[in-house]
Amino acid sequence: MTTEQQFDSQDSSPVVGPGQLLRSAREAMGWSREQVASRLHLRLTLIAAIESDTYDKHASPTFIRGYLRTYAKLVGIEESTILEAYKTLGMEPEPSINMQSFSKRTRREASDSRLKIVSWLVILVLAGLLVAWWWQASNRRAAGQEQLAASEITTPASETVPAEPSELVHPQAPVLEPAVSDAGVTVSGAVSAAPAPVDTSAEAVDVSAAQPTEVSAATETEEAAAPQLKLSFTADCWLEIKDADGKIVFSGLKKANDELNLEGKEPLKLLVGAPMAIRIQFKGQEIDMSRYNNGRTARITLPQE
Repeated sequence: MTTEQQFDSQDSSPVVGPGQLLRSAREAMGWSREQVASRLHLRLTLIAAIESDTYDKHASPTFIRGYLRTYAKLVGIEESTILEAYKTLGMEPEPSINMQSFSKRTRREASDSRLKIVSWLVILVLAGLLVAWWWQASNRRAAGQEQLAASEITTPASETVPAEPSELVHPQAPVLEPAVSDAGVTVSGAVSAAPAPVDTSAEAVDVSAAQPTEVSAATETEEAAAPQLKLSFTADCWLEIKDADGKIVFSGLKKANDELNLEGKEPLKLLVGAPMAIRIQFKGQEIDMSRYNNGRTARITLPQE
């Protein structure tokens, strides 16, 4: 037999698949298909398909190779031998190489770059609009608080000057002209022309009685001129004041050296953020703030009980 005939006889020899090898090993061990299916926890139809090398076209080659490895390990055959036999069947699809055009990739990268730039520009514009809106809202809020504080500050009433007591005007005594006669001037006329005595004690009583009235009127004027609640600040301090009806008389931040005069229905409830930075006068009386030196928010009710 020539060499070419030997090669022809080898090529024409049937290909031994992995199923035939596994079936031969199973039969040599004296096992049935049911026993193998029970040991591998696989369906009996799947064991029969593996031994007859009739694999599902829709099954993944990865799963098929896994079944073959498990079966080969059970019957004691090298996994590489089974996998080589499976490869000779030509059932594994050839790996496809997806070629990608370099020009398309370049155009796509350029498009992605432009999209990123546009996205960043939109984000920056939105951020700028948000900052502008916040700044305008802060200015409007500050202006509204200043107007509210200015409208609530009461200007002290002008002091009234008590009217001076009117001077007592006494009627002048009538002047009697002396009677003239041929005999000469009579002395009785001169005596009758003397002014009547003035009662100075009544004047003193009237003046002394008028003085307490004038003093009390001045005191009432000063009390009316003084604000109900006067606040002065030595540092920045947040403050909220409510009247007896729960209405907010003032709420906001005051700066150092600011003053605030308020009027409201008593009792007034104060919520002070920095008690040591505020000085409180209620109806002209100083409120002791030394007990609020712990640095915490103070709650004060005026008038104090």
